[in-house]
Amino acid sequence: MPMPSAILSRTRRLLVITAGLFLLAGVCACRRGSNKNANANGGGLSSTASDPEQAKRQAQSLVDQGKELYKNDQEEQAAEVLKQAIGQDPGNAEAHLRLGMAYAALGKKAEADESYKKAIELYKKRVQSDPKDAGAYFNLGEAHSFLHQDEEGARAYRQATRLKPDDEEAFYQLGMSETRLAHYPEATAAFKKALELDPDDYRATDAIENAQEGANRIKEGKKHAEEMLKKQANQNANGNTNANSNSARPPAPKRSPAPPKRSPAKSAVKN
Repeated sequence: MPMPSAILSRTRRLLVITAGLFLLAGVCACRRGSNKNANANGGGLSSTASDPEQAKRQAQSLVDQGKELYKNDQEEQAAEVLKQAIGQDPGNAEAHLRLGMAYAALGKKAEADESYKKAIELYKKRVQSDPKDAGAYFNLGEAHSFLHQDEEGARAYRQATRLKPDDEEAFYQLGMSETRLAHYPEATAAFKKALELDPDDYRATDAIENAQEGANRIKEGKKHAEEMLKKQANQNANGNTNANSNSARPPAPKRSPAPPKRSPAKSAVKN
């Protein structure tokens, strides 16, 4: 029995729609496959944009692990973990600073100094791009101090205290740098501020006493030097007075020469 024309027309439309759906699904599958291949080959935009950030996060996680290992006196393990962090993100300034500290604890001075120098280079770039980064200034001060660059360290710590006036540790480290520079009044002021922020910081209490003793030594030294200069000046003045008085005396009278002695031969002739 032949099919009615309406049913036949509807059937044809369904077949056309079904064929179209299959064709569309095939195109989408091809596109997904090409996108996966592009991402696998490094051509995907989303992958390229997210990888550096992911590497930085992984590096910071390794830095945190290294810090904990260092605190627990596991310097060898800390150094290895921190080197991994630098491999993930060579621009991580804290990783270089912490690696230097681990090397220093292991007695590797040359390696420690190189790490500190790299940390200084990176922290300088950071504070140039963000002049209000108090933490970067503090860590810059640390790196300089570890290299015994106390002038530079004091400048960095001082800026950290300006940007973060409630940072007790920054004031304490500033005081230590000023003490090493024999700037005792400045050191005392920094330690007093540290104690205002943390009255229980026994380090600052001891440091103030040392700074005050240093200030007293300088006062005593200046006093002694002034006394010596005064004494020398008095001696010079007395010496000049004696010289002048001697030059003012009349010269001693010259004695007449003794009469010449007669020779024995001449005497004999006269007799």
